[in-house]
Amino acid sequence: MNKILVSWYAYNNDFMIEQRGNQKRNMGFVNEEGPTFTVHKYFWTSSKFEKHIILNSNLSKEDKGKINLLKTELNKNFKDHSIEIKDVAITDPINVSEIFEKLQSLLAELTDNEIEIFISPGTPAMQTAWYLLGTHFKKNITLFQIRAKEFTKEKVKPEKIVVSLDSSVLPTNIVVAQKTIEKDKTSKDILLTESLEPIYERAKMIARTNDVGCLILGENGTGKENLAQFIHNNSNRSDKPFIAVNCAAFSDDLLRSELFGHEKGSFTGADSKKIGVFEAANGGTVFLDEIGDISPKMQVSLLRVLQSKKVQPVGSTKEIDINVRVLAATNKDIETMCEEDKFRTDLFYRLAVTELKLPALRERGKKEVIALINHFNKLLSNRFQKNDLLKISKEALERLSAYGYKGNVRELENMFIHFYTFCDKEINVPDLPKRVSESKSITLTLADNEKQHVLKVFNLNKGNILATSKSLDVHRDTLKRKLQEYGVRESKE
Repeated sequence: MNKILVSWYAYNNDFMIEQRGNQKRNMGFVNEEGPTFTVHKYFWTSSKFEKHIILNSNLSKEDKGKINLLKTELNKNFKDHSIEIKDVAITDPINVSEIFEKLQSLLAELTDNEIEIFISPGTPAMQTAWYLLGTHFKKNITLFQIRAKEFTKEKVKPEKIVVSLDSSVLPTNIVVAQKTIEKDKTSKDILLTESLEPIYERAKMIARTNDVGCLILGENGTGKENLAQFIHNNSNRSDKPFIAVNCAAFSDDLLRSELFGHEKGSFTGADSKKIGVFEAANGGTVFLDEIGDISPKMQVSLLRVLQSKKVQPVGSTKEIDINVRVLAATNKDIETMCEEDKFRTDLFYRLAVTELKLPALRERGKKEVIALINHFNKLLSNRFQKNDLLKISKEALERLSAYGYKGNVRELENMFIHFYTFCDKEINVPDLPKRVSESKSITLTLADNEKQHVLKVFNLNKGNILATSKSLDVHRDTLKRKLQEYGVRESKE
């Protein structure tokens, strides 16, 4: 069992700071008295650490440059110390729930190791998340802080202080955060409008089962991962890891390694053993996003795992039992892919034990678009720590509510990030992206949706009136009248 040190990098304290009046400026020089240097200098050998994973929450070019500079200086001074930089993107550094979920997935990958977490670097919310994860995982995890040498009895060197995880001595803010996370089973970022409520009710029914899978369908940006997370959070697996994998982001070989793991030396670049997602999420949930993009070869491998509930890491001859709920999602017409032999039918049936389909934003009607506009205005106001909501001019609101949103809810949310970045008090038409300000209204009404559905079914039935009327469960005369209204003149009985 390896002993691994994990910590955030300290944006300010790991670097020299210049004080000018009330202003502080990061000088860009590594502070050899900072927390990260200190733990390597005084506690690496005595603690028998074998690797230090330094976490970076800000993926900006500036931060990446600084953390790489920190690693370079550590490597110069401590040549035999193994150091790995790992990006953990955090959109809101004071959101304990977000930080908790991201770190939970990270620690799940390291559960076969002895882990010591240096909790001093990072925001108070990050420290709170470490406390919660310590009480959550318990096994093989130790939390510690460092007391500066000037506050020790001898005043010679710093002192390592192990943090007690006994619930009776946890700080009040930790207990409150724990209750908040447990209570908030639906992400506050999700607005359950009228069209989503029945979908999330069915998701609750899936969550009540122990291992029933679900295939989530919908265009990009409709909230498929949020729905998968909701199922996990409301299930009896919620205290175990939820790990999401974007299958389209990996080649076959890399996806196999990501999902099933690999042994050291199993291929070029495999310098150490890797625990696969299925094993790391044991007891929890694996979410396979973009499942429609995996190759036929990978489809066979995945089908075998779902049938046997075992994985075989790359380069290993042994199989490992797994216990996970598998949720999958795609933006593709996967049934048509099955008909065209582009996706295995047997794998489709394994994944689609239950199905949920999320509607595109343009199909949800103007009322829901306006509700989401107000929702994201409030959400981003809190996230950007603004005292007041941005006002929206009447003309701007009309354009926003009429726009078609090809990127769906994600596009609308990103638009408000844009507004809160560049607008001071009010959103006006010139503040809108050009694609919005110059677009024609394509938001669909109920009648538009009906027309779209009728014509789709009519085309699927190759223009056959009788077959279409049966599929739609309407009288032939009613269907003929509708088709005449839509300007469809030629049709077959």
